[in-house]
Amino acid sequence: MMTIFRFKVYWEENTDVERIILIRSNQTFMDFYNCIIDTFRLNNKDASASFFTSDDYWDKHIEITLKPEDALQGEKLMNATNIASMVEHPKQKFVFVYDEQLQLTFHIELIKIQSADESEEVYPQVISAKNEIPKRKKIRQKNNIITGPHPTNSTASLSDDEIDNLIYSNLMSGNISEEDILNGNIDNILKSNLKSKDFSSYNEHDDDEIDEDNKFFDESDDFYDNDDFDENTYFAADDDEN
Repeated sequence: MMTIFRFKVYWEENTDVERIILIRSNQTFMDFYNCIIDTFRLNNKDASASFFTSDDYWDKHIEITLKPEDALQGEKLMNATNIASMVEHPKQKFVFVYDEQLQLTFHIELIKIQSADESEEVYPQVISAKNEIPKRKKIRQKNNIITGPHPTNSTASLSDDEIDNLIYSNLMSGNISEEDILNGNIDNILKSNLKSKDFSSYNEHDDDEIDEDNKFFDESDDFYDNDDFDENTYFAADDDEN
């Protein structure tokens, strides 16, 4: 006989995005991790991730982390920790955090402990899957300016603060919109205001760039703001994305 744990795993931001997973008690958190990222389509396997034991208030306690380099203060490792060793009671809860930048958080509840005959059946198994996590657009940020491509002829003779102030003043005066900034359509505005400046020596490689390129998301989708519904997923996809 073997012991099977039945877990309910759901996204913190929308509890309707849910999976029911069966896993053997002697399997590791690495097995659990691989099942979760596959079923929720979290395709960036280079991202950091951790499980935490939790309570009824979803506080994080003991950490079980993915990468040895993240185990700096005695954290347990997924590939060396059996799930049964961290289950203290029949209603055990865990928190799973994927990617320290995105902070995608999932709540995990042990909902049943069952016995099964030894067999060649493969675990873990996803026996129920409801809805998907909506996709998020890629975010690029340069020189602490609002997201979007860097304007042509930009920062050679201006500081970051000066450019920020220039963009802000044009935004407040109505010369540009937030959409212009997000789409990078502010070249003409800056040129008209900075025509006396010499930007010929601008080098794009001088930028400090933060690139949250989430490999498992498409660039055209919004992660939080798409509140449309359809019959298949919690968030409706835009038909013209593909």
